Amino acid sequence: MSIYRGCSRVFLAMSFALLAFLTGCGGTGDEVGNGSAGNGSGGNSGPPPDTTVPTVTAMTPGEDSFGLAINSKLTATLSEAMDPALINTANFRLAEGDNAIPGTVSYDSTNHIAVFTPTSSFAPNTRFTATIVTGIKDLGNNPLTTDFAWCFSTGGSADSTPPSVISKIPASAGTGVAVNRRITATFSEEMNSSTLTAASFAVTGPGPTPVSGTVTYSGRTAVFTPSPSLAPNTTYTATIGTGATDLAGNALQANTWSFTTGASADVTAPVALSTSPAGSGVPIGSTINVTLNEPMDPATLSTANFAVTGPGATLVIGTVAFAFDATHTTATFTRIKHLTTPVDFHPTPVSNLEPNTTYTATLTTGAKDMAGNALAGNVVWSFTTAP
Repeated sequence: MSIYRGCSRVFLAMSFALLAFLTGCGGTGDEVGNGSAGNGSGGNSGPPPDTTVPTVTAMTPGEDSFGLAINSKLTATLSEAMDPALINTANFRLAEGDNAIPGTVSYDSTNHIAVFTPTSSFAPNTRFTATIVTGIKDLGNNPLTTDFAWCFSTGGSADSTPPSVISKIPASAGTGVAVNRRITATFSEEMNSSTLTAASFAVTGPGPTPVSGTVTYSGRTAVFTPSPSLAPNTTYTATIGTGATDLAGNALQANTWSFTTGASADVTAPVALSTSPAGSGVPIGSTINVTLNEPMDPATLSTANFAVTGPGATLVIGTVAFAFDATHTTATFTRIKHLTTPVDFHPTPVSNLEPNTTYTATLTTGAKDMAGNALAGNVVWSFTTAP
C-alpha cells in the first residue's frame, strides 16, 4: 500500500466538506504501486478486466509556475479515458489558502483533458493549489491511487495576446511526404483543446476537396489524422482558423500551408537515439529524457507509455512534457513529489529524485511516430542517483 504524503494526507481522513478546503501545496505521494482493483467479473469469457491505474500526465499551469494570466483556465491531462460523470468540482478543486475557489469543470473526452474555469478572474499575484482527488475514476472504475496536487502563482494582468503556430509538420512547401503521415501544428502557448476540431483544423486536396480525418491535441500540438491515407503525389493544404483559441479565449492567428505527398507510405519504426540520465552518481535534480530519431505523436508520449519506477518496482508519480519545437523528438519525465508539511517555498524542488536510489525508465511500444509506426520494442534503462 502506498503512503500518501503532503498536506492533503490529513484531509483524506476527514469529511468530504473539509476536503474542499485544501491548503498549501497538496501532496501527490512519493510513488504508488502499479496494481489496482479492477471491476471485471472474472471468468474465461470476454476481455480481461481493466486494472490499469489512471494518472495525471500533464497539467497547466505547471508545478510552481509563476505569472499565470488572471483570465486563464487550468487543465489536467489524464493518461486514459475517464468517467465523465466524475470530472466535476468535487474531484477537481482549486484553493487559495483556506479558501475554496468556485468554478466549473468540463471534460474533453477526445483528449482526456479536464478543464477548471474559475467563476471570476483569478486574484493577481496570488498563490493557488489545484488538486485532482481519488474520486476521479477511469472507465474501468479504477481511481487515482493518491490525490494529485500542484501549486502555481498568478501574474498581475490578463492575457490578450493571440496564440500563433510556431511549427508545422509537414513543413510549408514540403515534398515527398509519406501518404500515411499525420499533419501537426504546435502553438506558442497552451490551447483550449475543445476548440481544436475538424472544423477549426481542416485539410483539403487536391484543390478544395475536403479530407476526412480526426483532430487530437496534446502538449501544445494539434494532430490531424487523415482517414483514409492521403493520395500519392498530391498537393494538400492545411488550415487552422480563428475558431481555435487559447485558455484565455484569445483566437488564433489563422494559418495556412501546403505540402505535396510522395509515392509511398512510411512503414519504418522509430528508434531511440539517446536516453538520459545514465550510470551512477546522477544529480537528484535531473529530469529523465528520451530522444527519438523522428517526430513523434505527442499523444503517445505520456505517463501511459513513458513510466519510471523506483525501488520495489513502485511507480514514480510525475508528468511528461513533449519538446515544443520543430523536431518533436524529445519527451521529458519530471517527478512531482510534494513535501509533508505545506509551505510557501520548498527547501528542495518537488521534482528532486531520492538520493542513492536506482530508478528504471521505460518507453513502451505504445509510443508512435507521426505515421502511426510503433517502437519496435520497449526502451528500458536504469540509473542511480548520487548519495
